[in-house]
Amino acid sequence: MKLRIATYNLNNLFRRPKLLQLAGFSAEAKPVLEDIDQLTTLLARDNYTGSTGQAIVALLTKYGFASGKGNPWFDLNQAKGKLFSVSKQKVLSLKVAGRGDWIGWVELTSESVDDEATRNTGRVIAAVQADLLGVVEAESRPALERFNDQVLKPQHGDFPHTLLVDGNDPRGIDVGLYSRHEIRSVRSHVDDSYKDKAGHAHTIFSRDCPEYEIALPGNKTLWWLANHFKSQGYGTPQGNDARRLKQTTRVREILARYDLKKDWVVVAGDFNADPKNASLKPLLAVPRLHDVFDWAGFANQPRWTYHSGKQQLDYLLVSDPVFAAIQAVGIERRGMLVKNEAHFSQVTGPQNEASDHACVWADISLP
Repeated sequence: MKLRIATYNLNNLFRRPKLLQLAGFSAEAKPVLEDIDQLTTLLARDNYTGSTGQAIVALLTKYGFASGKGNPWFDLNQAKGKLFSVSKQKVLSLKVAGRGDWIGWVELTSESVDDEATRNTGRVIAAVQADLLGVVEAESRPALERFNDQVLKPQHGDFPHTLLVDGNDPRGIDVGLYSRHEIRSVRSHVDDSYKDKAGHAHTIFSRDCPEYEIALPGNKTLWWLANHFKSQGYGTPQGNDARRLKQTTRVREILARYDLKKDWVVVAGDFNADPKNASLKPLLAVPRLHDVFDWAGFANQPRWTYHSGKQQLDYLLVSDPVFAAIQAVGIERRGMLVKNEAHFSQVTGPQNEASDHACVWADISLP
C-alpha cells in the first residue's frame, strides 16, 4: 500500500494580514513588522514611565494614531480602558501608567485572499493527492474545514480528518494537518519556553510544534511533528538565526523520546532557512533522521521550494523506516509564477499565486 506524505505553506486560505500580502521578505514590510514587534514588547511592560512611554508615544504617532488617520497595517484594540488621548493640537499622550491599567493589544489589519489564489491553492493540493498533508500558515481549523468542503471537495482532493491547534502567533498563521487516516491524538508545545539573560520567559516556538499521532493500516502508528520556524522577514539575521536555533534544538530534544531506528516519525514544515544555515544544524544532524531529498532517486534534482527559485525552505524529514520505504519524491511548483517553470494556466500573476512556496511530497510503501 502506498502512503503519500506532503508539506505545504498555504499563505493563508481566506484572510491574511495585509502586511503579509507584500511579496516575499518585503523591504516595505520588514520595518513595519519590526516596529509592531517593538510596540508589542513595550506595551507588555509593567511601567510606562521614562523611555518606555516615550517610545510608545513615538510609535503610535508614527503610525497615525495622533492624527486620527491611522495606517493600513495595524490597529490598537483597546478592550478596557484607554491607552492614550489626543489633544486638539494632535499631540498624543498616554493615559495609563502601565500594563495593569488597561486591556488591549496590537491587531494586524486583515484582508481577503484573492479568490483565484484560494482556488489555485486547492489545485496544488488536489494535484498532489497526499494522504497526510502538513499545512503551514493556516488561519484556523474552521478555515481548514471550510476550505476542505468548498474548495478541495469539488476538486476531489478533500480529507476526512483535519486538526489544528492555535499557536503563539496572533496573526493567524498556524500549523496543522489534513489526513486521510485517523488522527488519534495531538500533543502541543506552545508553552515550551526559555529565559533570557534578564530572567524573562519567552516561548520557544513562533507557532507551535504539535506532535500528531496518526493511525495507519496494519496497526501502525506514524508521528508527525509540524513546524514553522522563525522567519527571515524582520529582525536582524543574527537574532532570527538565534531564535530558530532554539527552536531546532528543542525539536531535537522532543525527538529524543522516539526510537528513530524503528518508529515512524516525520518532522515537516517551513523551516525558513536553507540547509546550510547553521540554525538548522541541530535538527538536520539528528542521527537516523533524513531529508527526503537525500533519497537516491531524487539525486541531482533542484531542491528549491521558495518562489525565488533559489532556496529550500520547506522540509520533510523522516526516520529510518520511513526513509527506507520511500518510492518517489517530488515538488509541486505549479502554484507559483516562476520564470522558466511550468505553472497552472489559472496562475496569471503574483496576486493569484497559490502560495510563494511549493508543496513537497514523498511516496512511502507501507508493509
